[in-house]
Amino acid sequence: METKKFADSDFKDKECVVCIGVFDGLHLGHLSIIDQTINLAKEFNCYSVVIGFSTNPKMATGSMMSCSPLISSKNFTQILQCRGIDYHCIIDFSANMSKLSGEEFIALLCTSYKIKAMVVGSSFKAGSKEKSVGPVEIQKLLCKYTSSAFLKVVPSVYIDGQEVSSSLIRRCLLTGNLVEASKLLGRAYSLDLRNISYDTSQNRLFYNVRTLGQLLPMVGTYKAIVTEGETRVQTQVSISEDQLALTLPVRMNPDGITFLGE
Repeated sequence: METKKFADSDFKDKECVVCIGVFDGLHLGHLSIIDQTINLAKEFNCYSVVIGFSTNPKMATGSMMSCSPLISSKNFTQILQCRGIDYHCIIDFSANMSKLSGEEFIALLCTSYKIKAMVVGSSFKAGSKEKSVGPVEIQKLLCKYTSSAFLKVVPSVYIDGQEVSSSLIRRCLLTGNLVEASKLLGRAYSLDLRNISYDTSQNRLFYNVRTLGQLLPMVGTYKAIVTEGETRVQTQVSISEDQLALTLPVRMNPDGITFLGE
C-alpha cells in the first residue's frame, strides 16, 4: 500500500474505487466500508483508495469537542495494508478546504481521480456544514461530473442494538468499559508506544499521558498485554491523570499495549 496526498497527479489515469471518511479507530463500521471498497475494486479490476483527513474536520471547525484519536497513524496504515487497500490518500484539511461546498468537493474529487465507484457510510456528508451534500445528492453529482461512476452506500453496523461509532467507543473508554469498546472495534483496544519516551524505576516504566497521542481509558488499573516485537508479556497498566505506568517482569522497550478488557 502507498500513502499519497489527496489529488496527487498519479491518479489522473488510474481507474479506482474510493471511500472517504475520518475513520477514527477503524471500527467495524469503517471496516465494512473499506471491505466493500476492496471488493468493488477487485470486481472492476481497478485500484482501491481510502481517502482520509490530516485532522478530524468536525474538530478542526469546532463543531465537535477536540480529543485524542483512537488509533495511531502507524497502526491505521498497518490495518489498511493488511486489509488489502492499494492507496491511502490524505486530505490536508485547511481553512480553504473547510469552505468548499459539497458540490465543489465532489467536483474536485471527480477531476482528481478516475472514479469507477465511490463508497460511503449512510450518514456521510461532504462539504461545509451550510452547503453539505449526503448520499442522494452525491449520486446525482457523480452523474454530473463523471461518465459512469456510481455511489455505494454501506449501512451502519449494529452491535447489541447500538450503532457502532467512534463517539460511542470514546464514551466506552472514558467510562472504563473496555469490553464494549473492543466489541465495537472488532479487536481489543491498543496503544502504540513506538518512539514514545518513558522514565524507569526498577522494573516499572512511566509514560507522561500527554505524550501518548491516543485516547486513554478512564483513570484506573487494567490487565493488558505489552509487546516488543514478538515478545508478549501480560501485566497491569495503571492510568492516572498524569501518567501511565507498567510493571514488567522482564526488561523491555515496549512497542504497544493491548488492553484485555477484564
